[in-house]
Amino acid sequence: MILIYSALLSNRLKYVLNEVFVNQLGITFKHTDSLDYFEKSNSIKLNYSTAIIDGCLNIPANNLLYEEDIFDQQIIVEKDTEWKYLFFQQIFENIPDFRLPTHYLNFDLFSAVFYLLSRYEEYLPSVKDEHQRYKETNSLAFKNGFLEIPLIDFWIMKFKNILKKQYPEIELKSTRFKQINTIDIDFIYKYKGHSTLRLAQKAAGALYRMKWDQRIFDKTKPDPYDSYDYLTEQANAKNIETIFFFLLADYGTYDKNHAPQSGLFANLVKSLCNNYTCGIHPSYRSTIDNKALRKELEIFEQLTSRRARDSRNHFLKIKIPETYLQLSKAGIEKDFTMAYSNHTGFRASASFPFQFFDLSANEQTPLWVQPVCLMDVTLKNAMKMDPATAIKKIAELKSIVKEVGGMFVSIWHNSSFDENEGWAGWDRVYNSLFEPS
Repeated sequence: MILIYSALLSNRLKYVLNEVFVNQLGITFKHTDSLDYFEKSNSIKLNYSTAIIDGCLNIPANNLLYEEDIFDQQIIVEKDTEWKYLFFQQIFENIPDFRLPTHYLNFDLFSAVFYLLSRYEEYLPSVKDEHQRYKETNSLAFKNGFLEIPLIDFWIMKFKNILKKQYPEIELKSTRFKQINTIDIDFIYKYKGHSTLRLAQKAAGALYRMKWDQRIFDKTKPDPYDSYDYLTEQANAKNIETIFFFLLADYGTYDKNHAPQSGLFANLVKSLCNNYTCGIHPSYRSTIDNKALRKELEIFEQLTSRRARDSRNHFLKIKIPETYLQLSKAGIEKDFTMAYSNHTGFRASASFPFQFFDLSANEQTPLWVQPVCLMDVTLKNAMKMDPATAIKKIAELKSIVKEVGGMFVSIWHNSSFDENEGWAGWDRVYNSLFEPS
């Protein structure tokens, strides 16, 4: 246990202390607002205030964690040789000659972690993209060049080392690299199971694009989207967890999967859910229609005889905090939508799962958020990468996550191998996910 002194234990401070100490470092904490009690204690201890204290670890306190309103923060980001990037810099005044071993930081680590994890900047007014999503170009991480770094992971690794220097006897949780392979099923099949009318429409479209595909009417040919065995083969061989997310929406402009009530759909869902973790892929429409989300959750339960616990929103379309509050209220326990659709990297500057904090109510929620750092469509369509460049980018991201013992989570689609749709050579990219970096 670590004893922490601060003038006040606000909900924001309590949240970030839980994330840093309990979830990341594996130790409990006790808070005190009594300076006399703190100074007399022989415990492992940390001072979070504006005045430095001899004989312990010190972090300078900014006002952010004691505020209750949301407003534009004037943040200056600086590169740093030890911490990579810093903001909420604050120097302790009147640093004395220490009588005892003492360490201190020159920035408010807790406020910086809170700002990034809470997605504070996404509550502020900003220009949205065509799907009303928060744009990565608005973010502090993109503007300052650390979007592709799990910066909080590095901070915690550095902080852990300083904590051990101050208290060599302290026992902290060790971190270990983990990879999760996640698959979105937006279309269960390209041709299989469609009506004659729908196949005729697809045929007309293929002729118009001058990309005729004989598999449209030839039922003896494998369907281009039937890649499920291939998607799991390498992950199984490397003992890497695979999670499937099913789009179960009514047909619409951006939600075009097979009817989930069909026997074909039901058979696929049952087959995959018998062997893998499966979750729901809430539809594009569900972000503005809570009834649609409830209906899709009911369909998932009917198909699987279990409640959906994991989710990832279609189009990575979320609005903070509304979407996460909606998911939490619906019983979702962990969401995998924390990523940008147009750029690789770490939207919350972390690779590890964290609990969502609702800034509008200033309180922690039960929902866990699992960041994702790359998606196949992002690499190919948004960032215009060829397979060789995409393989290199994956290796870079995987290497940096390994360095901090973090979580490397990727998104792929069963439909991302169809050469008629420009995916020639992308099987090599998918294979590279499972290669050592």
